[in-house]
Amino acid sequence: MKDYILYRKITRIIMQLAEELQISSKRSMLIFYRSQTGQRIHDPKYGYQIMSDTYIVNDIISEIAGR
Repeated sequence: MKDYILYRKITRIIMQLAEELQISSKRSMLIFYRSQTGQRIHDPKYGYQIMSDTYIVNDIISEIAGR
């Protein structure tokens, strides 16, 4: 996946996460990049690049709920 496409996907995920959790986009970005999902999204072997934004947001929410 081209970098610019991936970065646009990450931006959409961060904005959707902020909306779902009713938090600021800055806080959402911190949560995203501190999550395992946020760290793994750049590695194609995990397949996050082809998953829907909503699936990834739900995965992050599940991840932070389990902490």
